[in-house]
Amino acid sequence: MSLEELREQNKRTVIEAALGCFIERGIEQTKISEVARRAELTERSIYRYFETKADLVLAAALLFWEDNQQKIEHAHEKNAHGKSGIAQIYEILCAYADLYFTARQKIIFVQEAEGYLNRNGKSALLDNKPPTPFKSSHAPLANAIRAGIADGSVKTSADVELLYYNTYDALLGLLQKMAITQDGAATNGIDARQRLTHFCKLLTASFEQKF
Repeated sequence: MSLEELREQNKRTVIEAALGCFIERGIEQTKISEVARRAELTERSIYRYFETKADLVLAAALLFWEDNQQKIEHAHEKNAHGKSGIAQIYEILCAYADLYFTARQKIIFVQEAEGYLNRNGKSALLDNKPPTPFKSSHAPLANAIRAGIADGSVKTSADVELLYYNTYDALLGLLQKMAITQDGAATNGIDARQRLTHFCKLLTASFEQKF
């Protein structure tokens, strides 16, 4: 293993350790020394990779999204064949919505991370968060939108780039709101699965070309 490969391996180990600590203890309560112990590295080593705690918080949040985006991308590649772009959009949104059931505590952490970065004067770092710019993005949702434009299932009369950004923000916002509720599920008798499925259908409909 080269020095560069070892560095990248250690850096990911630090980020994974930090994510675990942040979820268990909260960002404010987590000390860099605790992250170092979990990563089995020195505290000094942590600061070789990240200048500030805020940089580490951002890296942990991005790792969560990047790992899940890769999982969704791989699933999309397997299942997209023969499906219209609009059908792909719906399936991708449902895959993101499933994070509520599989990664609820991490969704709560992402919300906490946004507040932490703002409070510590690092709000500019949030510019690096998902979604990636539509025009250069190869993320599953962006690719599905392009497929829909090509096959005619996505309307071209709307600003699809704006819809792309608003769809990500709207779905993440709902996931975060639901994740922090005490019961984490029912809203006025509507369970979480039903509510998220309905919301994904609404978002998909905003892209759909009506014939």
